[in-house]
Amino acid sequence: MNEGTTSDSLDQLLAKNFTELGASEASPTQTILIKDRYFVGHRYRCGELQAVVLAGATVIEFYDKTGRLLKSVGLEETEKKIAA
Repeated sequence: MNEGTTSDSLDQLLAKNFTELGASEASPTQTILIKDRYFVGHRYRCGELQAVVLAGATVIEFYDKTGRLLKSVGLEETEKKIAA
């Protein structure tokens, strides 16, 4: 997650996109991703859908239950809304 992205704006972006993609649940659950004892990002699950935000990344990637990429959303969108 970028430093300019707040938790509330990220939550709104996740909820909006999960809803657009047809998620069956109201709010996502968050998991911290660690590889070789280092933080690498966050995974959000909402029903059978998931979103991944890698550390330092500028996009959120949304996947279906089979792992197929459905959509990528730039975090710049969120940062622009905060600045406005």
